[in-house]
Amino acid sequence: MIPINDAYKEVRKKLIKNSSIDKVITEDNVYQEGLATNKPLISQVVSELMLPGSRINGFENLLELYELAQTGKSCILFMQHFSNFDIPNFYELLERHGEIGEKVSQSIVSIAGMKLNEENDFVRSFTEAYTRVVIYPSSTAKNTEDTKKKLEEKIKQIKINRAALHAITHLKHNKRIILVFPTGTRFRPWDESTGKGLKAVYSYLKTFNYMVCVAINGNTLRLNPSNKMDEDFVTRDVVMYTVSKVFNCKEFRTQSLKHAKLIENSKQHVVDDIIKELDALHKNAEFERVQVLKQAGRKAI
Repeated sequence: MIPINDAYKEVRKKLIKNSSIDKVITEDNVYQEGLATNKPLISQVVSELMLPGSRINGFENLLELYELAQTGKSCILFMQHFSNFDIPNFYELLERHGEIGEKVSQSIVSIAGMKLNEENDFVRSFTEAYTRVVIYPSSTAKNTEDTKKKLEEKIKQIKINRAALHAITHLKHNKRIILVFPTGTRFRPWDESTGKGLKAVYSYLKTFNYMVCVAINGNTLRLNPSNKMDEDFVTRDVVMYTVSKVFNCKEFRTQSLKHAKLIENSKQHVVDDIIKELDALHKNAEFERVQVLKQAGRKAI
């Protein structure tokens, strides 16, 4: 496998040249509308990496969620997270559904950590092609012994996340679907904790009307243990997204809480049930994906 930095050197130059200069995140720019400039280049890359048979299963469920959003209902999409190509691949496959697929893609706003903007220009050139609200996760807080700097950073985090909350509230009541990765990070096979849902995700579920879960099988940008995003490995693969039925968020919470053993862990229990739903979708879809790979004379990685 080849690092993306090496595999797409010329594309990298063009992407960075076309990208914005809006690198540093403040409370004034947490909402970032997707830039169309780099979409054709990104489409070229992901189309080359996604093998025939890549698709969205349960697109009709996503369409149902979209239609609910258009009636004014607040709608959220919980997606598994394996790579920085999860969003580009998803949008590419959505747009293959024609005009309605494009409408659905244009309604989606992802929640993204500020690391994607600030760490690397190449990664940012991909990220900023898609509409998102940027947050300051606790996991990315700068570690410093300087009390003054620590306080400044905390104040910055509060301001950014408060602005992000206002943006999300506005968007969800204006026909947009909010996309959240419930683990808050990409899953690392060598660290099982990265597959655990964040307790904070409960607050999303509590304030939305309807939801779907979306599992991902296959991966065209595999994590490099170096943890440098621009050194992740590109891989040709069959990629499948599987969309669950539409759930009423209140009913999902109520049903989940019936089985919560300890009231103090009830919020985490509900989030764990979202992860279980995603895992079940993933497991069922993998059998289908492996069959597609076998027909193409390939093995699952």
